[in-house]
Amino acid sequence: MKSRAPSAVGEAPTREQVAAALAALPELERVVLSLQLLEGLTTLEAAGALRLTTREVERRASMALRLLSRELGLRSALRRAA
Repeated sequence: MKSRAPSAVGEAPTREQVAAALAALPELERVVLSLQLLEGLTTLEAAGALRLTTREVERRASMALRLLSRELGLRSALRRAA
């Protein structure tokens, strides 16, 4: 499922675009991101809840953020912010 990237430079994605991008994530990446960003779990807590290594949780969270930024057209904006 492709969402439209923001048309103007600096324009924030809409709620619908963010929801579509989240829904397009692979399930485990979406769950890891949800546990950490929405539920506030640490990497160690998320790893325990999912029975994964902390390294795997970090890898999945990083992949989820890369996929989201690409889907939402934010890749260059995230690089500038880092």
